[in-house]
Amino acid sequence: MNKVKVNIFISYAPEDKPQLQVLLKWLYPMRDEANIWYNQPPPAPEPLPLPWQILLFWYKQPDFRPRYARILQKRRERAHIYIFLSSYKSLINKSVDQDIDVAAHRRINGDDFSGPFLFNIILSPCRWKETSRLAAYDPMLNGKSVAEHKNPDEAWLSITESVAALAKLLYLRLNEEKFYSGRRIEASVNETAASRRPAPYLGEDAELHEFRYVTPFKPHEYWGWVILFFLFLSAMIGLLPERKQVKRKPQYGPFREYQSEYPRPPVVPPDNSRDSFNFPTPD
Repeated sequence: MNKVKVNIFISYAPEDKPQLQVLLKWLYPMRDEANIWYNQPPPAPEPLPLPWQILLFWYKQPDFRPRYARILQKRRERAHIYIFLSSYKSLINKSVDQDIDVAAHRRINGDDFSGPFLFNIILSPCRWKETSRLAAYDPMLNGKSVAEHKNPDEAWLSITESVAALAKLLYLRLNEEKFYSGRRIEASVNETAASRRPAPYLGEDAELHEFRYVTPFKPHEYWGWVILFFLFLSAMIGLLPERKQVKRKPQYGPFREYQSEYPRPPVVPPDNSRDSFNFPTPD
């Protein structure tokens, strides 16, 4: 049985990416027990250099952003722990707002056993209590921002210990749930769908949540100009008028003048008559 990893989804504003990198370093030792996801879309496809646009006029660089958006949505819906990096920049970010919608909806329909669970980290002083929908959830560090700590490492350490403790507990619960899921008694027919709790994500179709970015084709501009130059040169040579071929007279004489240096001696044909053979005479 494959182990079920705890899925941690981090929501942040692009302007807070330095703080995200710090958090990722603190959570790095958890990589064996948890998948750490966050929004990192691939770049837009760059156009080919001008000579290659002429040579490969039919080619178009692949755009991986639509596929990544679908995978990101699946990750939002399969996370066990949500971590929100709150600041005055994240309060006006639409992507963070979408993450809150998914996390809050799943939290309402979830339970205290398998989650999902929400962590709100205040990066800098902001009006998150008045403008953020995360005000209903208790923030970490007792509502004190990371920037207000004299030693930020102590704040990140406290955050990491809280997340790691919950992730370890969920890791055991999810694997037990997966082990006993095949033995669980089916729900009664009379049970209404509204009263059922959605089952936690147990790692089904994990390959659908993986994204592999393929480096696009980036030829060097210099070689494109070289190929165009040789194509142009060959086309110009092909348009030149054909030269008339001058028939030259042979520089050798008649065939009879060329004989072998040592003439062969005349060959006498053999006499095929019967008298020319010495047959033995009978006694």
